[in-house]
Amino acid sequence: MNLELDDDLRMLADSVSGWLKQYLPFDRRREMRGGAAQRAFWDEMQGALGLAGAGLPEAWGGFGHGPQAHMVVAEALGAALAPTPYVEAPVTVGTLLAKLGGQDALGADLANGKVIVLAWEEEQSRGDALSIRTTAVQHGTEWRLTGTKRAVRWAAEADGVLVTATSPDGVGVFRLEGPAPMRDYRLIDDHPAADLLLDATPATLLAVGDAAAAAIAAAVDAGTAAVCSEGVGLMRTMLDDTIDYTKQRKQFGQALASFQVLQHRMVDMRIQLEQSAAAAILAALRGDDPAAVSAAKAQVGDAARYIGQQAVQLHGGMGLTEELRIGHYFRRTTAIENQFGDADAHTRRYRKLKVA
Repeated sequence: MNLELDDDLRMLADSVSGWLKQYLPFDRRREMRGGAAQRAFWDEMQGALGLAGAGLPEAWGGFGHGPQAHMVVAEALGAALAPTPYVEAPVTVGTLLAKLGGQDALGADLANGKVIVLAWEEEQSRGDALSIRTTAVQHGTEWRLTGTKRAVRWAAEADGVLVTATSPDGVGVFRLEGPAPMRDYRLIDDHPAADLLLDATPATLLAVGDAAAAAIAAAVDAGTAAVCSEGVGLMRTMLDDTIDYTKQRKQFGQALASFQVLQHRMVDMRIQLEQSAAAAILAALRGDDPAAVSAAKAQVGDAARYIGQQAVQLHGGMGLTEELRIGHYFRRTTAIENQFGDADAHTRRYRKLKVA
């Protein structure tokens, strides 16, 4: 298996990383906490790079590079702690629409940078995209949705919201016809999210039945794989910052990096990082294999916790201050542990898939 990026993907990765290095210094990122400011940053980045189309089909106006483009973009975004809806919109919803077929207009909106998100997670979901209690009832030509969708990232800032729900004909995908009642808030990683409080809320049916269920599962797996790559970028920066800090910080007249016990801890961090990177690559290359995706998410979840905790501890009290970026990265990796299901949920899923 060839794990080398081709020239187009290398150029894409370099372009995204270079732009972020220039236009998203840490001081700017530290102040970028509101959803409106983060949406404005996404629009700015989209205007400069056309980033939304990186992995989307050429028929929609995208670049056509597929899941591998999602992998390299997500990792670059993670390394810079960039607050964008890339995973939620181009990756997750882009995969959903491609699997459903016949959604070229919405696909073109995504490629042009419109933020369309999928509300799929509920209180009992724990990473299971098809554990759905939200219901859809048809009244004449109109559908109405009732239920609660939890932690829908970017919902308040989105240009459109798609919702999963059960109907008499099976699982379906619906598009809300207007603003939905919601309770918006900010997550621990400063990203915007909202709970959708659907109560006979009008919606339009996009697809229903087995094909819709398969598309939903594939879309959530694609988002899971991309967030694993984002986690690799985050962890790589955290490890690099920790190594630099221990070289500069002195104790008993010696740099912390000179103490063998701390060197061993940083080696363990490196091992966890490289194992996660390999798993994330495999998940991107085998996106249609749910077991590969769950294996990557379980590995990244455990590694993110280990590397994050070690990085904060090795920075001492400075690791928890607003002035250093390590604490901000730690909050994002903590969120990633639970996004799209935690390590325990994906370990159980992996075992179930392998037994089957």
